[in-house]
Order: sequence, then C-alpha cells, then structure tokens
Amino acid sequence: MTDMQEALKPIKYFLFLIPIAMGAGYYAGNEIAVSEVAMHKAEKLEVNTAQGTVVRVLQNVPPNTVIDSAMLQEQKAFSNRIEPDLVNSGDLVVGKRTKFGLNKGQLVVVDDLAK
Repeated sequence: MTDMQEALKPIKYFLFLIPIAMGAGYYAGNEIAVSEVAMHKAEKLEVNTAQGTVVRVLQNVPPNTVIDSAMLQEQKAFSNRIEPDLVNSGDLVVGKRTKFGLNKGQLVVVDDLAK
C-alpha cells in the first residue's frame, strides 16, 4: 500500500460507518414513534371502554312514591355514554320520593327525585 492509501484508510472506515449510524438512528426513531402511537391508542381505548353505573327502574312507579331497592336495578354502561345528571348508585335513590312517575326500564335522573 502506498502512503496515500494508508492515509485514506481511516476516512474509508468513517465513510462506511456514517450510513450505518444513520440507519440505526432512523430505525430507533421509527421504533419510538410506533411505540408512542400504540401507547396513545391504548389510552384512547381505555377511556372509551371505561364503565360506570346507571340505575334503571324495574317497574312503573307512580308520582310521590318512596322508592325501595326492589324497584331498581344497577347496570354497567360505558362512561362516555352516561349523562351527568343520571343517578350512578341505587343507594342514592332508595328511600327518596319520586317527583314524577317513572316508567319501567327508564334510567333514573336526579331531577326525577323530590328534594
């Protein structure tokens, strides 16, 4: 080998390593992006599938009637489908009077109960 070739040997290695380093950086960045997208999808799925409780009436209840636990049923529902004014526990309803009549299958709303 000539002196010129010996002098260029480190540069050849360096030029060989640059594309490898760039490829590794691209691959690592892509993996990070894919994992972040998967994490956001999991968070969104968790929010959309979270469940809460609603209270459903099992029989027709006339106005001004004291509600007992036999008249009610607690059901699970997706949290993003539950309105804020719906009662979320049967314990909040039992022993209270109805302001209006309640129909069988109706979800109990806070305004349906007398204060």
